[in-house]
Amino acid sequence: MRLHRLEITDFKGIDHREVSFADTGVTVVNGANEAGKSSMIEALDLLLGERADSKKKSVKAVQPSGRDVGSEVTAELTCGDHRFRYFKRFNSRPETTLTILEPRREQLTGRAAHERVQQILDASLDNALFDALRLLQTTDPDIGGLADSSALSRALDLAVGSGQDSSGTADDDTALVDAVESEYRRYFTATGRETGELATARQAAAEADAEVTARRAARDAVAEAADELPAVDAELRALTDDLLHANEEVASAVAARAQARELVATVEHARTKVAQKQSALQLVERRREERTERDRQVNELAARVTADEATLADTVSAAETADREAAELETSLHGSRTERDRRRSELDAAVAAEAAASVRERIERIDRILAEVTAATTRREAFDAEVAKNPVTAAEVAEANRLSHAITAAQATVDAAAALIEVTALSDRPVEVDGAAIDGTVELTAVGQSVVEVPGVVRVVVQGAASTQALADELAAARRAADVLISRCGVASLDEIADRAEARAAAGRAATEIETAIRRLLDGSTPEKLTAMRDQLAAALPDDESVPELSAAELRVAERDLSDLIAKAERTAADRRAAADNARTRAELLAAGLERLRADLSEGRETLLTDRAKYSDEALDGAVATARADLDHVEGELDAAETEAECADIARLEAVCAEAEDRVARLRERERTLENRKVALRTQLELFRTENRLDELADAEAAASAAHDDLRRVSERAQGARVLHETLNRKRTESRSRYVAPFTACLEELAAPVFGESVRFEVDDDFTITSRTLDGTTVPVSDLSGGAREQLGLIARLACARIVDAADGVPVIVDDALGYSDPDRLASMTAVLGQAATSAQIIVLTCDPDRYALVPDATTIAV
Repeated sequence: MRLHRLEITDFKGIDHREVSFADTGVTVVNGANEAGKSSMIEALDLLLGERADSKKKSVKAVQPSGRDVGSEVTAELTCGDHRFRYFKRFNSRPETTLTILEPRREQLTGRAAHERVQQILDASLDNALFDALRLLQTTDPDIGGLADSSALSRALDLAVGSGQDSSGTADDDTALVDAVESEYRRYFTATGRETGELATARQAAAEADAEVTARRAARDAVAEAADELPAVDAELRALTDDLLHANEEVASAVAARAQARELVATVEHARTKVAQKQSALQLVERRREERTERDRQVNELAARVTADEATLADTVSAAETADREAAELETSLHGSRTERDRRRSELDAAVAAEAAASVRERIERIDRILAEVTAATTRREAFDAEVAKNPVTAAEVAEANRLSHAITAAQATVDAAAALIEVTALSDRPVEVDGAAIDGTVELTAVGQSVVEVPGVVRVVVQGAASTQALADELAAARRAADVLISRCGVASLDEIADRAEARAAAGRAATEIETAIRRLLDGSTPEKLTAMRDQLAAALPDDESVPELSAAELRVAERDLSDLIAKAERTAADRRAAADNARTRAELLAAGLERLRADLSEGRETLLTDRAKYSDEALDGAVATARADLDHVEGELDAAETEAECADIARLEAVCAEAEDRVARLRERERTLENRKVALRTQLELFRTENRLDELADAEAAASAAHDDLRRVSERAQGARVLHETLNRKRTESRSRYVAPFTACLEELAAPVFGESVRFEVDDDFTITSRTLDGTTVPVSDLSGGAREQLGLIARLACARIVDAADGVPVIVDDALGYSDPDRLASMTAVLGQAATSAQIIVLTCDPDRYALVPDATTIAV
């Protein structure tokens, strides 16, 4: 698989981005934190894995916050023989389009496009390898899942020789494995559960057994019906006699109940007469009570009229008093208001004077801030100038370290390979080495051509070996590169470059700190704005700088005291006026109420006189006595009727009658049940006789026997397939250990520039790296530092990409890795990246472009 181009629009925080990747080699995509680099990987996964109309939380999460737009992803890929352009829009107005460019042009949309891509991926993409060759920020750097990679297995087969036989052994093995797997899957799932023919045969046998059980149950039910039918007939005959006796009991109980009900009717009639007499007595008693109540009301009205007349006189007097007091308070308020107005004028002048003083203080504070900002700006400019004059950065420090190590190593190699010549002057005659006179003893290395001469006496030419000359040239080249770097950095030696870089960094930090202090002083403003504000404040100052005798606080207290006194007096006056108004209102209401009471009193007296003219008090008392005597007579008749009804015990007769009727109903219900059961039993027997149910049972038993025979045959085949499948898998697992050697060799070859030539690894059969041995010391991978584990994780992925055939390969995706690597390891890792990229596609996402600046022939893209 190769990713040629990726374009995303409205995806999380990315408005639009399009990136084209190199088909082979390293593509470095650099951008700041939160620039959406990791979102590109997420977009590719959604494009390949999710349908456009998916409602999953992970799909909804990519829609830009607060915008009703669809998130669009377009990719151009090659997978197997197919090169295609694939587009999806998620969330809003979902859409899917696919254009296959090679080997034959096709265009599909919607679900058909999604399913076509899934078909291509299933046929050509090694998902285990695609997942394993990623090194992301949030994942463990240890590589895993390679045991399931078919592409890696094929490559390792070739590496160990199993795929190089011209007779096609590897293809035959693959065909055998596929055939065994296909035969196994006819009977079992991947987890070993029964399926396919075996599950179908077992289900058919179970269904046949169930049919036999049902037929046998039907036969047994018929036998039980034949045994039950005589008992049902006998119970029906006995039930007929019981019904006859029960009906006779019901007739006797109903007659006794009728007689008792006649007694109850007599009692009810007596009760009606009692109720009528009670109503007559209540009527005459109510009329007598109404006359007594009316007499009482007339007396009360007369008393209220007298009391209200006295209250009205008192209320009118209170209103006049309150009016007089309110007028006196209004007269005393005039002088207090005049004094308060004078104090308010003095308070306004004092407030204005204090505001002017506050403005002067603000002007002084702005002057101090401007002075501090000016001084800080001068210091920052000095540090900025120092940074500008110093070009040495971390890149130069890394280059200096590399050159220093290279010179030291080259010098050591030259010293070890070349001969050492010692020249000693034994007399006063001058001795020259390469044209320079010596004094005493001089040692030199025989590299290239050296001349030892005693002028006029002897000349010795020492010619170094040709191999040492190449080493010397390498040393000289390294020294020339060092001289160029020293000159560019403006220092005397490589050792001074780190100090020079640190000085530049310190000046930059100081400038940053001063800039932070300036921003803190300005607090979001600028010197120009502060100056303008100062001028505006100065222009607003009043010309009069005089200060009142009393402060604003003192004047405010005096004004408040006067205001409180005035407010209190005003409230008192208002209360008195309100009291006068209330008193007048009450007087008016009392006068109106008094008139109504007088009218009611006159009306009540007139009504009482009229009523007594019709019926005197003595006549009403006589009517009450007569009604009470009538009520006593009819109550005696009711007592006699109730006594006779109680002797008849009507409740017991009702219960006996109800019980007899209920027994008849139960017997009739049982009779219906038995009749229905009798019909059902006879029908069951007739059906079994006419429908040949015994023949059906025999057929079901024969079918069950055949189903069990078929199950036995299928089970035998399935067991054979299981044994063959397990044996083949066991043998493949045993042979997998041979694959580890080529993987380990490639891993150690790539790791040598990083960890050293002596590095060795222990790798399990599932390609898990368990330990690292360096200079004879073995350490478990889990105990390595975070930086070393991250470096080893990337190297392992590069080894896989290098081993796997290019047609089966997938991109190696690295998201901000090597952040814990020191400069030397980082330089070595960039060389390893370039070495592995000759046949693989490597995509690096980083926020630090300098980290991968030395990767050979890398394509760099800024986002």
